[in-house]
Amino acid sequence: MLERVTILRIVFLASFIGGLLLAVFAMLHGVEHARRNRSRAPSPFFNLPAIAAFAVGLGAAGYPLVSRTRLPSWAILLIAIASGGLAISGMITLLARWALRAGPSSGHIDEIQGQLAVVTQEIAPGGAGEIAYEHLGRQLRVPARALSERSLSVGAEVVIDRIESGIAFVEEWSVVEQRL
Repeated sequence: MLERVTILRIVFLASFIGGLLLAVFAMLHGVEHARRNRSRAPSPFFNLPAIAAFAVGLGAAGYPLVSRTRLPSWAILLIAIASGGLAISGMITLLARWALRAGPSSGHIDEIQGQLAVVTQEIAPGGAGEIAYEHLGRQLRVPARALSERSLSVGAEVVIDRIESGIAFVEEWSVVEQRL
């Protein structure tokens, strides 16, 4: 009996610490780095923050129960798994209401900076035109302005430097290529 309690203590403590480490990794590196297929949106249920929340909830509930109570092992496991389920539900709710509500625009803007695009409407010096690029398997078109004072003709390859107020500021690929 003592061996089973010791094993459960180690499992719950490892789950808690592992969950905290996963949460820190997700915070520092984001969810995108852990995904293999980046052409689709991340799963709201099976992602690093959700797994970390489950592990932390499991360990945080299980360790005190196994250390401070005389409940049977099956009851402790059941309560710890239910606590992990509550933690994962809270994380999914938090992501859905707070993090994902910001929409694709904020993360999308960061993802396309430095991306190659093609001019679809001529960009005159000081004027606006239009570019097209591919993101998550979709062809997108956005208004664009040139960083240089040269006009960019239709079909010219450009690199997106930044996006301000929905307008992409672009630079010719040949200029960027020379700097590399």
